[in-house]
Amino acid sequence: MAFYLRDQHVTNIILDADTLLQLSNIFGERLTQLHNNIPLDAPSVKKAFFTYIIRFDSKGYKVFSFEELMKYFNQAHVVERIIFTIETGEALSTGRNIGAYLELCLDSKDPNRCTLVSSSDDKDWAEASFAATYEILAKCKTKNGVLRSSWTSLGIQLLGTIVIFIISLLTAVKITPHLTIENPFVISFLFILLILSNIWGYLNQTVLFLIAKLFPNIEFIRPKKAQLHWILQAIVGSAAFAIVLYIVSTAFTFLLSIINEVTKAST
Repeated sequence: MAFYLRDQHVTNIILDADTLLQLSNIFGERLTQLHNNIPLDAPSVKKAFFTYIIRFDSKGYKVFSFEELMKYFNQAHVVERIIFTIETGEALSTGRNIGAYLELCLDSKDPNRCTLVSSSDDKDWAEASFAATYEILAKCKTKNGVLRSSWTSLGIQLLGTIVIFIISLLTAVKITPHLTIENPFVISFLFILLILSNIWGYLNQTVLFLIAKLFPNIEFIRPKKAQLHWILQAIVGSAAFAIVLYIVSTAFTFLLSIINEVTKAST
């Protein structure tokens, strides 16, 4: 294994063609620097290669120029993954046990694959390569991680539970007068609550999936194709706000009616 390695997960990044060009330029500079550090009499396996991989619309290509990358990037319906790789012949032949390499993997579907890795027996090259790449990524940060956090999942679960409780309560109040069984309110409330709770178990996963899709960890932006995505984000945000406002209003109205009934009964 190389003497020095830096690696880190890449999270909450938005990238367009200009950012990809900046990353490509950095990788090109690091490739030149790596070759400048190679002695003239060094074996050929010390030579490095710079490649790109782009996966889109369930197919992938390995290309050797930024122009080719952009051709596929612009024609893609959905860009799934882009990988920048600098790798010496030594690293390639040994499964990266030895040799120098620099790789940035940007995967819009699998956050666990989004990594930046730099390794070499030259600590200065590995450190400088990692820092230069990370500096560009740091300028592309988004707040999407907040919406995909465990706290958001908890909030959605609690919100759904509150909605189910209110709907069950209001429905039970309306249908109770039409039932001739013993304890009609309790039975109807528990029955409706049980049904809606099971339905919410499936809907909750769908809501979390939609949030992850609309606010991804890695987002590739093409101006001509990004407008619809931004519109959907705005619609989801507005709908979420409206739903919360409606629930709070309904709950407040219901509590007031209960307080009013209790007051009348006490007088």
